[in-house]
Amino acid sequence: MGNQKISIHEVARLAGVSKSTVSRVISEKGGSVSQETARLVQTAIDQLGYRKNIIAAGFRTQKTYMVLLMIPDVANPFWSEIARSVQDSLEPEGYSVVIGNTDFAEEREARYYELARMSRFDGVILNSVTDNIELIKNLGVPSVLIGERAAAQHIDTVGTDTLQATEIGMEYLYETGHRKIALATSNQGSERYLSLRARAYKDFLYEKSLPIDSSLLFSVNLNEEGGKELVKQLLTSHDWKNRVDSLFCGNDIVAISAMNELRKFGVIAGVDLSIIGMDDIPASSQTFPPLTTVRKPRELIGVAAAKLLLRRIEDPHSPIEKHLFPGELVIRNSVIDRRKEK
Repeated sequence: MGNQKISIHEVARLAGVSKSTVSRVISEKGGSVSQETARLVQTAIDQLGYRKNIIAAGFRTQKTYMVLLMIPDVANPFWSEIARSVQDSLEPEGYSVVIGNTDFAEEREARYYELARMSRFDGVILNSVTDNIELIKNLGVPSVLIGERAAAQHIDTVGTDTLQATEIGMEYLYETGHRKIALATSNQGSERYLSLRARAYKDFLYEKSLPIDSSLLFSVNLNEEGGKELVKQLLTSHDWKNRVDSLFCGNDIVAISAMNELRKFGVIAGVDLSIIGMDDIPASSQTFPPLTTVRKPRELIGVAAAKLLLRRIEDPHSPIEKHLFPGELVIRNSVIDRRKEK
């Protein structure tokens, strides 16, 4: 049919049904439409090359069929894989996904909030860089939060059980003979408000009757530059070689960057210093040495977030849900077995 626009009237005429019947079929609300009639309509749609006019449908239903996904770092494979999982889950339901990269900047996040308030989206999935849960709840659109917040008792939430994930990493370091464990976390995102990694770290040391040295708690950005900054802080700290035998990094990006930077100074992960990450991004298995890490289930998080949003769009008054997936230890070669040194 070339570039000529095909109308719903032409589909109805070819299928031999009414316009309202075609409308019910293409809106996926067939009601009393029989399977045979639906088949005739679909055949006519395919033959004519008809495409549903989403904009026109939006005027009638007050829907845009667009979802906003706000993530803090699109360059981090952890977040890009979650984005893909969300997109793969929502597109079959007729929704397009718009990705907003905030770069951990509150100003950027505020602009996306404004777009949401202008009814540009049917729903929002986000990892917020602020702790303003009331603002999210008052956007006027269904929302799902990725990542824990203490205040997020009345908003659907999905993520990883950070306390558990940190604990199993600490336990592995302890089991392999480490007693001088440093932690590299961040003051960005949820860690800025909950400090879950730091809390689990301190709780573990207390449980094992190990001293808590605040100077071994490093705060850096969770990106490549943060890994370099971590090494700078570590190597310039007093007598670090005798005070630190292992380093637990807030994510794999920081861990990999730190491993590469340390190598420049002759410090080799898995030989001179143990390093463990968190996320298990694809690159973590390709480093030298391959990085021991705690895997977060990115695909499950993305699918769960999409399902929660679809349910919230369909039923705004359904009960609030919270899904936290456990982390999984992935053992590779960046941790020294110090039990052999005893």
